[in-house]
Amino acid sequence: MASIYDVLKKDHREVEKLFEKIEDCLDGEEYAEAEHLFDTLKTELTAHAKAEEQVFYEPLKTAAKEKEGEELAWEGGEEHHVMALLLNELSRMDAEEEEWKAKIKVLCEIVEHHVEEEEGEIFPQAKKWFTKEQEQQIAEDMKEMKNKYKTKVEEALEEDIEILMHPLSQKHSHSSSHQRQI
Repeated sequence: MASIYDVLKKDHREVEKLFEKIEDCLDGEEYAEAEHLFDTLKTELTAHAKAEEQVFYEPLKTAAKEKEGEELAWEGGEEHHVMALLLNELSRMDAEEEEWKAKIKVLCEIVEHHVEEEEGEIFPQAKKWFTKEQEQQIAEDMKEMKNKYKTKVEEALEEDIEILMHPLSQKHSHSSSHQRQI
């Protein structure tokens, strides 16, 4: 049975591949394909982050609090928040825009930093704090929760909802003239 670290690393590699494909599309001026891949990236990152915060970071905060390492868990959640802000901004732009290209690059760098820190610092600490049984249970919970969030994100994207600024459990509809500016 896979541990939570295996599950999260698999997600990280998939997201890295999506960033590479988007970069290739931008280099080849294939903007429609870049936007299509971005939609996939947005779904994957959002579902991953929301599920990870609930099933990994919350128990990690509890374990860390007892071990005086709580800051690690909080930082990961804040990085997710910054990613969500950029995803939201990118969603309202065209891939042909220079600003879009700059923002996608910054998003990629933030994700790379997050992954390096998570895999290099957070996972080793979590391995000290969680039992093998907890790691396996969190992995199962992560898969289940990610699938639920992925469905909600896909539904929200179809309805053109700004899901990243509101809880996924609520349905908010905004016309383009009433979109919340960041």
